[in-house]
Amino acid sequence: MSHLPSAPEATLIDGFRAVPAIAHDLHLFAEGLMRGPSPFTALQREVIAVRVSRANGCAFCAASHAAAARHLGADPATFEALVAGPADTAPDVALRPVLAYVDRLTRAPASVGRADTDAVLAAGWPELALHHAALVCGFFSLMNRWVEGLGFAAGPQMTEAAGRMLAEQGYGAINRMLAVPAAG
Repeated sequence: MSHLPSAPEATLIDGFRAVPAIAHDLHLFAEGLMRGPSPFTALQREVIAVRVSRANGCAFCAASHAAAARHLGADPATFEALVAGPADTAPDVALRPVLAYVDRLTRAPASVGRADTDAVLAAGWPELALHHAALVCGFFSLMNRWVEGLGFAAGPQMTEAAGRMLAEQGYGAINRMLAVPAAG
């Protein structure tokens, strides 16, 4: 149940419909961030999204983006280790400092320092990867707070369908599904 007295059964889709111009612009941003050119693959960006969402306690976002990752070809055991395990033991060695960076940025943003960014760069990532990691972290922290702040929830069928749609059609599919107009 949502926390909205006027709409106790409201879903995130209803939330998008309540602020259509903002939802439109958010999903344009999300499409570029999550599916546009990046040092990270789409799957790696979904890993970051789920890791951040789990750290923020947002079950809806964690489940729907885990479903997107599955549809993008994530190996279940590797994926779980990447999103839930300690960053320093992640199975993808190159992602370890990136995961540590987003962990710190999610939990204590003011504590991020040069050593955190240097570790990402030392692993061979370009500076652009820092921008993308910070933006994915920030975007999902925003979405997690929208979902949790208004109490939007969804069952397994809805999160699975959302994940499939995101994997197969991208984030712009949400705007097409809702026929949301651009801000004006």
